[in-house]
Amino acid sequence: MSKSTLNALAAVLLMAATVIPSHAGDLKLLIDETTSVIPTDVSYRLSPEGLEVQGWVAKRHPHSGRILGHVEIRLLDASGSVLARKDTYMVHYSPTRTNPQKASFSTLLPEVPEQTAVIEVAHRVGKTADGR
Repeated sequence: MSKSTLNALAAVLLMAATVIPSHAGDLKLLIDETTSVIPTDVSYRLSPEGLEVQGWVAKRHPHSGRILGHVEIRLLDASGSVLARKDTYMVHYSPTRTNPQKASFSTLLPEVPEQTAVIEVAHRVGKTADGR
């Protein structure tokens, strides 16, 4: 390999090491199942771009109306304090359809604090953190 290729590779690895915590594989996934629409099949993956979280939300009771709202993802430390938060919207469904059963979501959290121990995923109705 050329010297410039090696330098570029070293820069990418260094950047990934500063963005992704060393204990990233040990993160606990916590799903909030207290609402009528609950996250299911949630998974996460760490990449050089950050933490990618994806999954589905599904109605607890079939044929019970529309799926409205958003998915809230929070990164917590070991004591439960919120370190970061990201809201995302569902895709691959029609919010005006009378009885959708589930909808998917996917988002990227570019910065993962080193103290992160838990990824909490919940469905929320109402405004997002940015007021939308």
